[in-house]
Amino acid sequence: MKKLISAKTTRNIALVGISKNSGKTSLLNAILAENPQLRWAVMTTGLDGEEKDRVFQTPKPQVALPAGVLFCCDAETLAKHGSKVELCAQVFYNGRKLYIAKSLACLQTQISGPASVLQQKKLIAHFRALGARKVLIDGALDRKSIALEDRVDTLILCVGASFGTLGEIEKELRRIIMLRDLSAVQLSNYQMGRLKRADQILMFEQNRWKQSGIKTLIRHEKPLKEILSRGVKALYIPTSFTDLLYDHLASDLAKQDLQIIFRHPECIKLNLANLQRFLWQNRVSCLIPFKIKAFALNSTAIGKEAIAADRFRDHIRKAFPEESFYDIMEV
Repeated sequence: MKKLISAKTTRNIALVGISKNSGKTSLLNAILAENPQLRWAVMTTGLDGEEKDRVFQTPKPQVALPAGVLFCCDAETLAKHGSKVELCAQVFYNGRKLYIAKSLACLQTQISGPASVLQQKKLIAHFRALGARKVLIDGALDRKSIALEDRVDTLILCVGASFGTLGEIEKELRRIIMLRDLSAVQLSNYQMGRLKRADQILMFEQNRWKQSGIKTLIRHEKPLKEILSRGVKALYIPTSFTDLLYDHLASDLAKQDLQIIFRHPECIKLNLANLQRFLWQNRVSCLIPFKIKAFALNSTAIGKEAIAADRFRDHIRKAFPEESFYDIMEV
């Protein structure tokens, strides 16, 4: 993990979880503590470091910043720290005022951040202008999070026991690893740009990409089937593809030589069995690959029956011997 974090090519790192309470904040704190010499900036795609879980009201770890770390926060948090921080900038996102500050001493704090991907990109650029070499993002597997954008170099997936039983966790990990291993499509820079800007399904016919007029597949199975019946060579899907949609479209997709390109593997919201069938029957690739480079384990279960840490680690590692799993609590 330390080698991955310190690599020069690893500049923007997003921590994401398979569920709520997956241990992202604890991992973020461990990364900062183990690598204090790096010029860090820390951000979130919402709010992080609150003292209690909003649902279960259980204590949560605050964000622990060494001295010299840039972070984004609201006015209340800034005032709380007083002379322990240096105000670097005021930033406005959709009328909301936030602040970029630098820790002058070790802090326990909350951090904030903008809600949209565009604004999150602007915040990263602001951090860079203020001297940050690496940005650590408390992110989410969500289309509104920069974690799924190509601006992020590395994703670290936090696997928490709060997700469910060991069997359920293993099944979800198998699904995510299959998505991670999807190949990235090879297109010209012009075509890549065209697809990334698209907010609707595109079809490739007569040697060019054309708009379909379909922005979501929900309740649009019939017009998509009509498109498929024309023998298009490829489809670009920037939206969610669910089990219910797959039940309606599986035979139409499988009976022709069609390249299916998703904006990101997380657009594919299929259960494990359907995903295995879909990838076996179709040529599937992605525009932005799933850049999961490491896994972190958190055996603490919030709102569920606890799983012994040793049993949790051993089960996951035996189920996935080819992968490396990091546990900050392991001695």
